[in-house]
Amino acid sequence: MDTRKMDRWWYALPEEIRKRLYVQEGTDVWNDLDMPARAALFRYCRMKIFGIGKNGDMERSLLIEAVCGLADIALVKGNGLPLEDMCDDEGEFLEEYQEQFNTVYDRYEVVLADMDWPAACTGMEPAVSEIIGWLEKAGYSRVDIDTDSRAAKTFYTYRGGLHINGTEDLSFHIVPSPDIPVLGRFAICATRNGESSQLGTDHAPLFFRRLSAFIRGERKENEIIDEVCTDRKNG
Repeated sequence: MDTRKMDRWWYALPEEIRKRLYVQEGTDVWNDLDMPARAALFRYCRMKIFGIGKNGDMERSLLIEAVCGLADIALVKGNGLPLEDMCDDEGEFLEEYQEQFNTVYDRYEVVLADMDWPAACTGMEPAVSEIIGWLEKAGYSRVDIDTDSRAAKTFYTYRGGLHINGTEDLSFHIVPSPDIPVLGRFAICATRNGESSQLGTDHAPLFFRRLSAFIRGERKENEIIDEVCTDRKNG
């Protein structure tokens, strides 16, 4: 995990979001979290925003890891004791501290569940290489741009961008913004009754939620095509 990327993400968050995760007023919790908890918080946030690689068991595992890290820090700060002094010889919390842990854990679990995730997305869009790995796990095949036939479940890269054929009539595009200043960085292209439409956006969560929902089978081809064509007509 790129620690610099995680650091940039954390310090780019709106202050009101970071304050909700402070264990004490004026305390930068990020400095106290260990690396596994930092990585879990970062990955959980991205999964909630973009849906990339979404998996119920993994999402729950990341949530537990992040919340446990926050709760541990809260106990250390609140009691002025190292974590090991609050545990027995087997590493389990003593009864007094277990009750405190449970209370703090429940509070942080609610905080993360109610987080304004779209406001927390600054600088954390998935890399093209990461998305390719996700596509390949979902059964998508790489093709060459010169031989692309728009076959379903194929993709190709071009000048740092990514073209994804969901179906013959529905495709998703990530293109560097200088190449398509009108559309922005992301676009969804759809064909209905022989007429093509495009929905462009520079808002990553809007794009990735549609893409990931389609890949996971939560949204059907016709549903997204109708949405794209309707937005174009209304626009």
